[in-house]
Amino acid sequence: MEAQDRRKMMKETFDSVSSGYDNPSLRFFIETARGLAALLEVPENGRVLDVAAGTGNVSLEIASRFPAARVTGVDISSGMLAQARAKAAAAGIRNLEFLEMDMHELALPDGHFDAVVSSFGIFFADDMPRQLRHMASKARHGGVLLLTAFHEDTFRPLIDLFGDRLESYGVERPPLKWKQIATEDRIAALLGDAGLADVRVQCKDHGYYLRDASQWWDVIWNAGMRSQVGRLSPGDLTKFKKEHLQEVDKLRTEKGIRFKVDVLYAFGISNK
Repeated sequence: MEAQDRRKMMKETFDSVSSGYDNPSLRFFIETARGLAALLEVPENGRVLDVAAGTGNVSLEIASRFPAARVTGVDISSGMLAQARAKAAAAGIRNLEFLEMDMHELALPDGHFDAVVSSFGIFFADDMPRQLRHMASKARHGGVLLLTAFHEDTFRPLIDLFGDRLESYGVERPPLKWKQIATEDRIAALLGDAGLADVRVQCKDHGYYLRDASQWWDVIWNAGMRSQVGRLSPGDLTKFKKEHLQEVDKLRTEKGIRFKVDVLYAFGISNK
């Protein structure tokens, strides 16, 4: 698939899931936003760029923590940004703006930001090393770049059951591009190869229990995995959902179904 076609598909996918992206079953996004913001130190009147901002969890958390800073969140999905703007307005947070923009072509000044962050966004890039260098170019000399990504064991065994069931319906298993940087060493190498200094990585457990299998379906339907089940016919989708949730429900304990979410926080300093 050509790059422009991939980007168009990504935009359409996230536009379609935007209204449900803040579903409680996906609350690890909020916990990660808090974790990311807690690692930042933003100077008085500092500027922060949030790339692939989605529904604005990270932007809103940073803007709330640093009211004297100015936060710019960019995303390719107008649907996701509509949610972000509505949340900012409801919270009365005004020291931020959201711009519809392809992260591959950031039409923003080089060396302008004190911090550039991206939460679960870098692995959507056509070329991750190139994308990271592009993002880092927007940071001032000595500015911070902070990424989050999933650890390689995240979502298991649920994601494995999902992939196996899809293949049984003739749908190719999702490529899970995020696994390319899903260890401390791999994501550290990505930052180092982009010329960032003082690279540090830590892994945090943001997992929790889903009440039952229906909440796992909330995860599938309200995030990127919807594009995979969207390849099924309506009849097959109904059948797939029933079969898949039956196998997932077998994992339920007294506490519920363990939803494993281990998050890598990767930090570096711009030398440019």
